[in-house]
Amino acid sequence: MTISIFLNGQNCQQVIYNKEDAFEKFIVDNAETIFGANSIYVDIKHKIENTSLGGTIPDGALIDFSDLNSPKFYLVEIELQIHNFLKHIFPQITKFFAFYNKPSEQQKLTDKIFTIIKKDEALKDKLKKMIGSKEIYKSLKDALENSQNILIIIDGFKPEFKEMMDTYTDTWGKMVNVQIINHFRNEDQNIITAEPPFQNLEFGDATTSIDIEKPDTTSYTEEFHLEGSNENVKNIYNRLKQALLKIKNEIRFNPTKCYIGVYVKRQFAYIQCYKKKLKVIVYLPENEVRKTIHSQNHIIKSHSEPAQRFWGGSGNNFHLNCAVELTDTEHFEEIESLLQKVVANNEES
Repeated sequence: MTISIFLNGQNCQQVIYNKEDAFEKFIVDNAETIFGANSIYVDIKHKIENTSLGGTIPDGALIDFSDLNSPKFYLVEIELQIHNFLKHIFPQITKFFAFYNKPSEQQKLTDKIFTIIKKDEALKDKLKKMIGSKEIYKSLKDALENSQNILIIIDGFKPEFKEMMDTYTDTWGKMVNVQIINHFRNEDQNIITAEPPFQNLEFGDATTSIDIEKPDTTSYTEEFHLEGSNENVKNIYNRLKQALLKIKNEIRFNPTKCYIGVYVKRQFAYIQCYKKKLKVIVYLPENEVRKTIHSQNHIIKSHSEPAQRFWGGSGNNFHLNCAVELTDTEHFEEIESLLQKVVANNEES
């Protein structure tokens, strides 16, 4: 079924792609629009040999440098809704999981991407502007080692994706992201729709702000979030949990796909675990958090408007929020003081 969008009274008809190559070209040509100005998309499908990565040939590699301290790496698979899931899509994604378990193959891919970028002056210049004085090869290598994700770009909804994510939480649920991209056109006018927007991809399949009154009941666990994290991050999480329970023993922890919610009657903080760091999203304005966190060990991260809306709840229950990143337990007394403020603020509101 086709869809029309009306822009200034003009009917923009949906462009239907029947061939994957044409849809791939459209994505490549509009990569910066779709993924944002702080991203690097490398078209690698036709630039690597079939056997060079153990038979794994992604359509592209995407590195998101929105956070220079924690760039995100994605293997990109571009698909059409008409493709058979079990015969066409599932086998390719399964190969990506296997690829991420082979450090030697990851090294080969880093080398390939580096070679492609070196030969593309425009891409190389764009990357240099993003990373500044950082070395290109090391930036690519660190991104791939520390952030291993899969992004499926498709032109329509397929129910199998959610089924797989709900069933295989340790692979599909943890690593796979899906973005539906559609193209509309009227003469020389082009419109691209993205669901979800790339900057909201971190929120998983949540399309609206979280319900701060009703914690979710899911099959996800704390162990799910800590899998792949180094021992330092696991120690930070355990100490954080102990500190919260010391403040108020009634505090509970609610693991979902993209965060661990912290709540007493309602959620008031969220924890996200990464390979080498832990992020805590708190219901306090950034200026209040900066009054407590003074050391350089803990990084305060501002939230964009979409992130504010997502984490902050909605309506009368909206809360200003920001994030704090922890990479060690030095100056942990600052974190304990912050948590006390957050818990007190939750009880007052």
